[in-house]
Amino acid sequence: MEVHYKNSFAAIKIGNYLAENMDNAAIVCIGTDKCIVDSLGPLTGTLLMKNNFNLDVYGTLDKPVHAMNIRDYIKFLKKKDYDNIIVVDACLSNKKSQGVIEVREGPITPGKGIGKLLPEIGDISIIGIVESTDKNFHNLVQETRLSLIFNMAEIICQGLVSAYNMRLTESYDQASISCL
Repeated sequence: MEVHYKNSFAAIKIGNYLAENMDNAAIVCIGTDKCIVDSLGPLTGTLLMKNNFNLDVYGTLDKPVHAMNIRDYIKFLKKKDYDNIIVVDACLSNKKSQGVIEVREGPITPGKGIGKLLPEIGDISIIGIVESTDKNFHNLVQETRLSLIFNMAEIICQGLVSAYNMRLTESYDQASISCL
């Protein structure tokens, strides 16, 4: 599923896609606040925490999940026995795709777009296309707008909250029906 972050229904579409995967799930938000182009994950994690999100969230502006510690997080997450690990990360693509949020089944390979060899992580991936691969690294860092990253993080956060609330309502409705 993919949707542009400016689409009025973006958060709802993300929520609908993810709702059935929210039971015993963890959210892992990958990236760093040291580079705006890579801050989508930690911004999303921070927004989730500020919304008192009811699932475990790893990766915030204060405590990011990044290339230097991701292997430790993968080991830790395997011990936690989550049903689903939902991963949020920034991605580079062509200019026309900038602002698109992709949600798909399967893991993500962080750092792949910039040539880093990091292990796969996750069962479900939320990828925000934040910038174009057409730019050299210096321009990428200089020209990426924080407002774009922040607005995309808000939509992803709203989508995750929506998914959780849909699942909660569905579970409540099922419990009510079984009591009849």
